[in-house]
Amino acid sequence: MHLPPKLMQAFTATLFVVSLSGCGEKTVTGPAAASKLEQSQDCFGCHGGVSKITGETCTNEWLRSAHNTKNGAGCKECHEPLAGHPNSCNNCHGGRPQGNSHDVTVNPDSAGKCAKCHTSSGGFGISTFNGVQKDTRTAHFNNLTGAGYPASFVTSKTAGACRTCHNPHDTTTNIATLRAWSRSGHGNTTAAPWISNDFKSRTGDCNRCHTTTGFLKYIADNNDSAQWGSSSDKTKEVLMCSACHLDYSYKLRVAGAVTANYAGGVSVYPDTGTSNLCLNCHVGRSSGASVRNVQRNYTSASFVNSHYLTAGGTVFGAIGYEFAGRDYADLTDPANPESYAHRYIGTADSRGKSAIAAGSGPCVGCHLANKSQPGEKHTFKPYIVAGTALSPTCETAACHGPTATRPTPRDQEWLKNIWQAQYQDALSALKHVLANNSFRKLFFDASNPYFFNDRNGDGSISANEVSSSNQQKKWHSVGSPEADISVSGMNNMGAAFNYNLLIHDRGGVVHNRYYTRRLIYDSIDWLDDNLMNNSAGATLNALPGNGNTAFKANAVTYLIDPAKVSGTERY
Repeated sequence: MHLPPKLMQAFTATLFVVSLSGCGEKTVTGPAAASKLEQSQDCFGCHGGVSKITGETCTNEWLRSAHNTKNGAGCKECHEPLAGHPNSCNNCHGGRPQGNSHDVTVNPDSAGKCAKCHTSSGGFGISTFNGVQKDTRTAHFNNLTGAGYPASFVTSKTAGACRTCHNPHDTTTNIATLRAWSRSGHGNTTAAPWISNDFKSRTGDCNRCHTTTGFLKYIADNNDSAQWGSSSDKTKEVLMCSACHLDYSYKLRVAGAVTANYAGGVSVYPDTGTSNLCLNCHVGRSSGASVRNVQRNYTSASFVNSHYLTAGGTVFGAIGYEFAGRDYADLTDPANPESYAHRYIGTADSRGKSAIAAGSGPCVGCHLANKSQPGEKHTFKPYIVAGTALSPTCETAACHGPTATRPTPRDQEWLKNIWQAQYQDALSALKHVLANNSFRKLFFDASNPYFFNDRNGDGSISANEVSSSNQQKKWHSVGSPEADISVSGMNNMGAAFNYNLLIHDRGGVVHNRYYTRRLIYDSIDWLDDNLMNNSAGATLNALPGNGNTAFKANAVTYLIDPAKVSGTERY
């Protein structure tokens, strides 16, 4: 329907009186705000069809956008009709105007029309979201290559494809989500997962998780996605919207259940619905089973690194080094009350809480589901940024919300100052015992490959001892009651593996409190006397609890059950 200009303006004002922030990335100057609307009205009658992507009319989408509300760009700026189009006679007499039409098959995005305003030299600005400022021009166009240089949103794969993230007609409605994503780890153009190497030009399986292109190939055919780009390409990818979403309708991709092909053993993870997308990259590359597969008798062996941010492996208790003679299977048994309930969030077997984050699985259920504030989901944080609340999934009465017997809700302060503090101190206890046991002292440093020799014997690692040439390769115990050096070497590396695994899983206490307790406790139990004899409690309680052992109180609280007698004291 073609409305007269004044009637169209009134119609627009009625429907879109709410003031929208727009993209906020471009300062628009020019005539009065109605001018782009007036220029575009001639297009509405013929081009008000429904978008095949979003199911909405392109006209209504554009009316909501800053291209309209901030007088930024009308239909003609992007579609560039030839002079005289539309031919007014055609409105009554039918037929296609001749000689003054425009080719409706041309995609303005791929034809570079967005770049009429938005380029590496202009058309962007400083945006603020959740108190964080960002220069959107440099975020889009960091065209440098090599280790340490920034990644960017516009790459060799997304040049001429702004629709990878943006709805071309409505650039505004979803802007809070895009801003949140750009400030998350997935969109952080200076984060190590995207810039520590030029992953697209590497062979092996790195780029399946360190580039969007590699990720899409991996979930499509389960191929480890060898090199797909060249180092001559001066761009690096972050994890773009298109990794998880099909298009700018933001419908989610479907990924099947994840199988992790760890060296030494395969772990098949449960089908977690939407969370399968997350598990493809968040279950690590090596597991405790990989430690058992080390050759050379653990007398000259490089450390097995689990890789990083392995939350899925922790949630499902599938990645740690599990000591022989100890039963970890009960932690995955639904009949066991200590089978950690977080693994069931958003699944069919939801521990009686089926309405919570239904169908999303635990990753999406905690980090994205049920959040209603604009952009909040794509912070990927398990809590609400403003205030102290946890994720709405957490703070239900059935889980961590207030009840008659628990009137105070569990919130961020409780998580950070109680649970998180206890978890970190338990890991500090394990680090201490790794470096101070009697049979194989293992010194950790934050630099890969993480464990190094104390060459000068001063009981610590100095900067000049942190080098690949000085990495720890002898893992077997000396003077141990365990005579088999393969067993002692494997257990020592396993304890080191557990520490490295969990210190890189900052949310391990939430991802699986029971499993992390078991791994830390059993590692200390082995290291303190090279026997699996439930001695960790006695070892920790014998520490002074001050100075470099100030972790003692929290570690004991996290690891030792005071209701159980010595010998069965583990939680």
